[in-house]
Amino acid sequence: MSSKSNKEKSIFKKLTALPYLLVLLALLMPLANVSCTTKDEGNPIAQMTFYQIASGVDLDKSLENSALAQMNRMVKQNPRILDHFKTQMPNYPKMEPVPHLYGIVAAIVLAAAFAWIVPLASAVMGLLSMISLWSLLMKLSQLSDTLGIPLLKFEGGVGLYCASFLILIGTAMNIATLVRPAVLARRARKKKK
Repeated sequence: MSSKSNKEKSIFKKLTALPYLLVLLALLMPLANVSCTTKDEGNPIAQMTFYQIASGVDLDKSLENSALAQMNRMVKQNPRILDHFKTQMPNYPKMEPVPHLYGIVAAIVLAAAFAWIVPLASAVMGLLSMISLWSLLMKLSQLSDTLGIPLLKFEGGVGLYCASFLILIGTAMNIATLVRPAVLARRARKKKK
């Protein structure tokens, strides 16, 4: 029975890495949605994946046509707006690449690897990467505030919610791996009594 239990534990421990690896796919879905609070509320005018943000977003390609036309009209009517945009994004309409965001990807890969070796470290790495993803969304919201366009609203996209959910599943599996030996020991003590 002990060898069967150890085999099940080993399989469960290996499966714990799966939710973390699926996070890498979840980041292919939109991490952030940009919407305009006055027009078509609820319909995003731009959606960006984690990998697009990390490699640099081209607003000319990412914005919906009507939003892009409005942005170009604003710049044409008031050229000083372009100077303001360029103070926040020097290569406007392209956002600078943020290669250090790939550190979050590395943390997720480490969480998957640690799931086989040190479940506690895996849980910590997973939770830290989830906090970093939500911090990224907050930074994007601050960028929209500094651009001076109060009508833009940044919200979490399906990719952010999916990644967070998968990280929480991986964390729960890691906790189960950590707690299981204590539960088995308690059961064994009860049987002896």
